[in-house]
Amino acid sequence: MIPTERKKILEFLAEKLGRAWLDCVMIETPEASVLPTDREEAYFVQDQMAQVIGESLSGWKVGATSAKMRELDGHDDVIPGRIFESVTSVGAKQSLPFSRFADARVEPEFAFRLTESCPLRANPWTAAELADKVVLHPAVEIIGNRHQIEDISKSQNSLMGIADNGGGIGFVFGEAYADWNEIDFKNQFIRFQVDDNEPAENFFADMRCEPLEALADLINHLAARGFSLKKGDFASTGAAAVPQVFGARSHVTADFGAIGSVVSTFT
Repeated sequence: MIPTERKKILEFLAEKLGRAWLDCVMIETPEASVLPTDREEAYFVQDQMAQVIGESLSGWKVGATSAKMRELDGHDDVIPGRIFESVTSVGAKQSLPFSRFADARVEPEFAFRLTESCPLRANPWTAAELADKVVLHPAVEIIGNRHQIEDISKSQNSLMGIADNGGGIGFVFGEAYADWNEIDFKNQFIRFQVDDNEPAENFFADMRCEPLEALADLINHLAARGFSLKKGDFASTGAAAVPQVFGARSHVTADFGAIGSVVSTFT
């Protein structure tokens, strides 16, 4: 339980982050005493930030979904965040306003869309149970933070990442792909390229999650906070290649092979 006085401090941080998300700006560097000290505080800030934003959701994202990635980046669990409808695009080719996504990066991800709801229940959901409740979508996440803090530990950085909506800004989801059950996700090559730059290095094997397992982790994590995924919701399962920077008029291509492609132009 977070004490009342501490909640007031965290609510002030959430207000700043929420307004910064809406205005596409960065907050001033917060004092150390304002930073969340544990996951309970970080999720409290994230939830309050969402209330400040006040927009409908199209789903949830989750990062740090492989044990190897958590080890490298200093996370002790998955990093969830909300996907807001106003920054969600669906379709293989999209034109997006660069001004909404300035100072951001892009990364390809395997995502699902639920064909059935997953209500709250006492027993955790398993990956096997979810297999016939979803369709696969190739996706590109637009990531970035509303804060920049130097000289903090990996743990503090992880907690601020959670508080700041898991680093999530927006998403582009490609067309649904139904015949995905035999895909070797950990070794599926994605040609991910911004403009004429070198294609991004893929994360393979232990650097990637099993997407259905990541989905189950997300659903069970959210259930502990009183949230559930409903029919039609999207859920994305973490970076499958090294995130890339982009600029105004950049052309971003994520070719997932047989699964499909996502092409985004920032105007």
